[in-house]
Amino acid sequence: MKNSFANQCIRCTVESCKYHNGERDYCSLDSISVGTHEIQPTESRCVDCESFEAKIQG
Repeated sequence: MKNSFANQCIRCTVESCKYHNGERDYCSLDSISVGTHEIQPTESRCVDCESFEAKIQG
């Protein structure tokens, strides 16, 4: 599924997310939630997009 809206304030390269624009590297949501799975994150890989939902293939 391609989302026609591309929020140019939220860059995203995760093509497996259902909110990825599909044509450009932007999110199609108006806003996202960002969180962490670490007590005190020290690197970018410790931070997560909590708005992620897997794209359903089919």
